[in-house]
Parts: sequence; structure tokens; C-alpha cells
Amino acid sequence: MGIQGLARRLEPYATRYSSEQLEGYSAVVDGPALAYYAHSLALVASASTARIPSYADVVAAALRWLTSVESGNIKVSAIFFDGALPLSKRAERLSRTEQNNRRVQQLRANYPTISCPVPTYLGSISYAFLAPALQEALQASPFASRTRIVPGEADDWCALHAKDNAQSIIFTSDTDLILYDYRPETLIVFLNDADVTAGINAYSPDHIRKKLQLKSLVPFAYVLRSGPQDTASDLAHNARGVNLDSAEFVDFSRRYIAKIVAPAYISHMSDSLLSLPKLDVRVSEFVQQALEGSERPLVYMPLLVEDPNQASAWNICYHVRTLAYSLLANKKMTVHEYRRKAQGIAVQEIATYLTADVSTTAADLERQVGALIEWATIKPPATELLWLLFALSLVLQELNTPPPVPLVLRILNNDFDNTWPYIQLMARMHAALYSLRILKQIITVWLHLNLIADTKLHTCLSSLSKHMRSFPSLPAIFGVPGQAKLIVVEHEELKGLVEEIYTSVGAQVPVERVSNKKKKRQMREVDRKKRKAEQRQQSTTQVANSYALLDDGQS
Repeated sequence: MGIQGLARRLEPYATRYSSEQLEGYSAVVDGPALAYYAHSLALVASASTARIPSYADVVAAALRWLTSVESGNIKVSAIFFDGALPLSKRAERLSRTEQNNRRVQQLRANYPTISCPVPTYLGSISYAFLAPALQEALQASPFASRTRIVPGEADDWCALHAKDNAQSIIFTSDTDLILYDYRPETLIVFLNDADVTAGINAYSPDHIRKKLQLKSLVPFAYVLRSGPQDTASDLAHNARGVNLDSAEFVDFSRRYIAKIVAPAYISHMSDSLLSLPKLDVRVSEFVQQALEGSERPLVYMPLLVEDPNQASAWNICYHVRTLAYSLLANKKMTVHEYRRKAQGIAVQEIATYLTADVSTTAADLERQVGALIEWATIKPPATELLWLLFALSLVLQELNTPPPVPLVLRILNNDFDNTWPYIQLMARMHAALYSLRILKQIITVWLHLNLIADTKLHTCLSSLSKHMRSFPSLPAIFGVPGQAKLIVVEHEELKGLVEEIYTSVGAQVPVERVSNKKKKRQMREVDRKKRKAEQRQQSTTQVANSYALLDDGQS
């Protein structure tokens, strides 16, 4: 997140290092920052305005970059991801979400009809699940043992790791990390300057402090807030006069002390709970608050790219998320979900289920998933498609008017048709899929907390957990409007599967109204394909006859 103007003031103090000079150093990587930097790399690599990178493209770019770091004599020692952001970041977090939401609104205002372009204008806003997608991919990569989700903010852990380990380079996009107290040889590299093969611009906090004649860079950043137009020399002079004991400075500087305080609930965890599979930051934050006994835990839902004139896509699968929250709820818990409501970001209060309702809802969902698995044994689609179809069934159950089947087929194949209905249906599918992902992760936590299988709920959740082991990774099932088309199943076969899903949930398959003009175009296309097939057949026959004549001549 950083302090505005800090990087510009300190840029003259950066030093360029070759890969030979950095031999022996180890890299400490800010995971969320890497995710967004990888998006910019993937965008450059795509070299096309006709499409934007997929999640898989972004993940591939991040892995290539990490590999290039190690090829440049720098061993990657740790990649940290947020486990929970501090409450002090709440205002900034909401402000950023509001800002991104306004950009989506502006895009909609610019295209008030049904038409919508590839949303390149939104940049990384189009990727609601960027950091967890990278985090998940790294856990299945050669960097798995070095990928860590921490009970706090990644920045703090990057700083602490560097403080405790000699010759560390922190790779980040957050200028805040330059303000901590480190070993003299510690370097900070901003990811935009991180082309290791060509040498990198690195910042030595120790070198900069000495140049500015300061014992710490924290007062420098402190006076920058009130003097954003001042030169680095003026800021250094003002920093020397800061009252380090003032309440305002003490409060500001507290953020830059590399000291980690683990959440209270961790000391009461069993070893099995501490070895939980990695959780997405939003799930981790909820789990932390729930286990600490909070009656009003806060959950910040990702901002989905959707039509602001439609109801929030997060209305979809509300009951699935309520079930997930209820598994760890105390009797008085009301979850506060921050998500889009109308034109702004607002709190949606979710009252968790009573114990009896938890069991009923879980059993109902388990039956639905079980039926899906059984159906898949008869008509086995790919695993990714299986869960996409289940998400579709959940979406259909909550819509008054089912979407046209051709639109659904385009969504499933990531075939963007440049319309707002496509954008909205994709957002609803994402809401359903991510709600299932939240449930999957919280069930894992619940089963670790409740090891004795002595209840119907335990049996039900164990069965759900077993079914959901096949739930695909984020890059496998989450698309981005405008990415390259990805055919998962050929049209007619997929159409049949989709129509079966409609029927299974009691949704009427919409009859597509075809204009006379479109009918004529379709007939011409059928005729064209027929003629082409006949020409291929004729060509094949001629070749076969030629070989026959050749054989006759040789016999």
C-alpha cells in the first residue's frame, strides 16, 4: 500500500546491482505484491488488445519471474501471503474497494447499452481472486515449501524474516517496507525494478539513513505526510526535529516495528489445526475472528466486475456462505459482509443459523453434491466442468428468469460476447463458485476442531469434504471477460449437459427466438458446411481411386 511520494523522494538513493554482486543473497517475496506485478508481466506478454491475460497466464508469469530470480544467483527463501489484514487497514481497504467500484460504474456509464468492450480499462480490478490464485498455484509448485500464509499481514513477516536472516532482499511494491529497522546489508527492491537478468535497482535502508543523517527513516515518512511538496533534504531536516515521544508519532511509528504478535487463538490450537491447508485471506480473517469469539466478524468480499445496474452477484449462494459462517459461530454471531449494494459498498448483516438449521442445510447441500457426483459417473464431464455445472445449478435456483442457454455455453467456454449480460452471469457464477470455496475451507477447519465423529453433522460434513476434494483450482474455473477462448466441451455435448442442469433444478430452458435474417444466415452456414463436407469426401474418393489405379498398375 505504501506512503504516497516516498518512493519518488528516495529514488536518487537507489543503487544498481548486477547478478554477480547479489550472489549469496536470498529473496523474501511479498506474495500479494507479486500477484499484481505478475499481472502486469502477463499483460505485456499477451501483446494484444483483443484479449487480456487469464488467471493461468498471470500465474505462469509469476512462476517464470521466480525462476528468473533463482537463475540470477538469488535463492528464494520465503514468499509470504496475508493471513489477515490489521484493523488499522480497514479504512484504506474500504476506500480502495469504493474506488475500484467507481471505476466499474464509470465503465458501465460509458457503455449504457447492452454492449460492453473487453474491460482493459479496469486493469487488475478484473481479477477479484488474484492473490489467492497465485498462492494456490505456488503450493503446487517447486516453491511450495517456501510459500507461507501468515497470521497477519505479509509485510510484517517480510520485514521480520529479513531482520532475522543475513543478506536478505525484500521484493515488494509497498514503499512501507523501506522504513523498518534491518541488518546493514538488507536491500529492498520494488518489483517494477526487479528484472534480475538485467540488474536491479535496490534500496539500502542503512545507506539511505546515513546519507540523510537519520537514525531511522520513520520520521522522514512521518513529516512527508504534512510536507508532500518538500525536497528530500528538507524532509530530512524536518525529520531530525520530530518529537519522537509525541502520541501522534508513536502511533504512526508503531506500524514499522518488526514484531509479530500471533493471534490469541493460536496458543490454544492443536497441532493438527496448525497444520491446516492454506486458507484464502478472507477465510483466514473470518476463522481468526470466529475462534477469538467475535460476535460481529467482518468479511470483505472481493469486488466482482458486474453490471452496477443489477443486484449484487453476491446475493447468489447467500445460504452457502451462511452455512459456512455458522459452522464456527457462537450463538450471538452476526457476520458483517462488506460487498456492493446498489452503487456503493455497504454492510450486509448475516445472522448465522441455529444448530438445527446448520444440520438441515448441510444435509441438503450434501445431497445435492452427492447427486452431482452420481450424475457425473453416468455422463462424466471434466472435473472443472462438473463444478461449473453445479455452480450453474445454484445460480439457476436463485434467478426468476433463467439465462439463455447460448449465453451459458459462452460463459463455460470463456467465449466473451462483449455484452453486459455476459459480465453479470459470469459474476454470478464466480459468486457461487467462491461461496463453495469458502465453505470447503471452513469445513476443513471445522473437521480439525471436531475430531470425534459422533454426530450426524460430522458424518455429513465429512462426506461433503470428501466430495469437494475434487474442487478445482482458481485458475482452472475462474475466467476473466476478454481472455482467450477456452473450449472445455464441444458445443452440442455441452448444450445437452447444460439443458439437463436446467431440468434438474426445475428451470425452463428458454426458447431462443430466431429472426428470419438469422435463420437464413444459419441455413446458409449449414449449406456451406454440407458443401465443404461433400468436397472433402470427393477429394478423399479421388485420392483413393488414384492409389487403386497405382496398385493395379503394379500388380
